[in-house]
Amino acid sequence: MPIIKKSEVNVTDLQLVGSDKIRINDKSINIMKAVHFFVEDNKMEWYYNNPEKFLPRLAQYTHILTPDYSLYTDMPMAIQAYNTFKNRWCGAYWQEYGLSIIPTVSWSTDESFEFCFDGLEDGTVVAISTLGGLKEKNNFLRGYFEMTKRINPKQVLCFGKAFPEMGDEVIVVPYLETTGRVS
Repeated sequence: MPIIKKSEVNVTDLQLVGSDKIRINDKSINIMKAVHFFVEDNKMEWYYNNPEKFLPRLAQYTHILTPDYSLYTDMPMAIQAYNTFKNRWCGAYWQEYGLSIIPTVSWSTDESFEFCFDGLEDGTVVAISTLGGLKEKNNFLRGYFEMTKRINPKQVLCFGKAFPEMGDEVIVVPYLETTGRVS
């Protein structure tokens, strides 16, 4: 599994923008914007297939979250492991070119814990999403607490609503604020 090195990341006043909303020579950039990939998987494939093509576009932003390829509970483990690999590979590749990377972490069932936290250094800032996990709270929290045990994140950016049990290191990022839609 590719390794994403821990970066010192300041998430104070950090704004997120969806990868499907970024453009070359973005005029709306400020110094505290990060690109997220909490979008449909088909909108992320070109980043994995042609990562060098997107370097200039991504380099405009303060931080880049790694692509959030799906790990559905009914998906074969081999595909889940491959999706985790693609997530880490993109992050390691972009980091090699000097981009500031915030790893996105996903999991499905306990079986996915064998690989879904690999390639991440202890104490790193990470991003997660609760958008698919709100209906399966117990399963989501089991993975969340396993993540905190294994990689001890410095902070957690949570895309979507956080559960109260997740603790104080969680910074909630409301979904609609990143889509460009008002409501």
